[in-house]
Amino acid sequence: MRSELSRALGCALAVSLVVVAERAEAANGDPCAALTDEDNNVPAIYIENGDTQEPLVKKLGKLLMQSSTKLRIFYRNRPTCNIRSDLFTNAQMITVVDGTTARPVRYIPASPTFDPAAAAPTCTVPDAPPAEPIALGIGATYLSSCAQTPAQPADIGVFDGPIQAYGFITNKNSSQVAITAEEGYLAYGFTEGGGEAAPWVVQNLRFKRGNTASTTLTMSSAIRLLPGQMKAAADSGTSEALITSVVNSPTPEATLGILGTELYDQRRADIKLLAFKTFGQKFAYFPDSTNASFDKQNVRDGHYLPWSPTPYIAKLMPGTQTIADPNARRIYELVMGTRVGDDVNGLLQVVQSGLIPECAMKVTRSGDGADLSLYDEPAPCSCWFEKNVPQGTTSCTACTVGNDAPCNGGKCRLGFCEAK
Repeated sequence: MRSELSRALGCALAVSLVVVAERAEAANGDPCAALTDEDNNVPAIYIENGDTQEPLVKKLGKLLMQSSTKLRIFYRNRPTCNIRSDLFTNAQMITVVDGTTARPVRYIPASPTFDPAAAAPTCTVPDAPPAEPIALGIGATYLSSCAQTPAQPADIGVFDGPIQAYGFITNKNSSQVAITAEEGYLAYGFTEGGGEAAPWVVQNLRFKRGNTASTTLTMSSAIRLLPGQMKAAADSGTSEALITSVVNSPTPEATLGILGTELYDQRRADIKLLAFKTFGQKFAYFPDSTNASFDKQNVRDGHYLPWSPTPYIAKLMPGTQTIADPNARRIYELVMGTRVGDDVNGLLQVVQSGLIPECAMKVTRSGDGADLSLYDEPAPCSCWFEKNVPQGTTSCTACTVGNDAPCNGGKCRLGFCEAK
């Protein structure tokens, strides 16, 4: 009896081990897909985004996973011009490129305790087609700054998203507080010791991103250089790696880097952002009204120049300018604040991620480094924006949407009186 029971248990254990092994093999082969199965087939979307957009993707992704209409975001950080190329060629999300280069795919976990400030976990997808299509690309500068090959297909749309500002950063212990466009040109335009922009004359202490990254594209145009003309240490690879290099610099005074301001906002305790004076300006300005505020006032009114919109790239419905994929369309509408009846406040995540919604802007431009012109937003949200940034305040009159009476001829928008 005991021997028969032992044999039965042994067979059961063997079968269970085979099942576990098969499940493990399946998970190791494609655990990104397995995640949706574990969460009752939660719909998923695969996104490529600039790493400056990662804070927004994580904040928004967490709320989408807690939404009554769940959506899980899988994403990968990529330079803007690479995103352009991938979306324009209908590329798929794969883990290993050409059998050599590993590209981890990150995802938003289901746990409500996930901290968007922490690193997102990773998973793998098939290494060759058929794989997951990239449904949405989120760049971080004008696509016109990228090489124009491949050409934009007729069924791919590019839509302006929130505004992204950039700036020059240095080590926290540097005594420098500002930099001019001329100094930026001299510092990054010449090899070591060749420029006249003291103290930034040590090439290995000048840091930049790759030539297809939005940070380099926007900042090089702000100092009238081409991306490939910027002389610096080797490509930092990621914005986080660039921050680490600046923080760990052995010579703070000579240290110079470039960074998206929303990433700087998260690391203000570790690095210093320099005020910037563009060509022809009389004074240098921070992106914000002061170096301690978060209101992006000088970006919004045209005093601070290094900025660009974030392009959202997606396939279109035939014969329309409407995003075809419903999950990609949902994300874009949430980010733009135009989606009605959703339980996710996407516009608030934009502001809390350090980006500027278009409705809070008063200037516009046609491309990286182009002259500014006045922008007349039809549905302004400056009051709401100023109230909802970190440490935000506003002198605007509070109101109830639908009741314009307190606004003295203006209009109640998002709970505050705007001029129109």
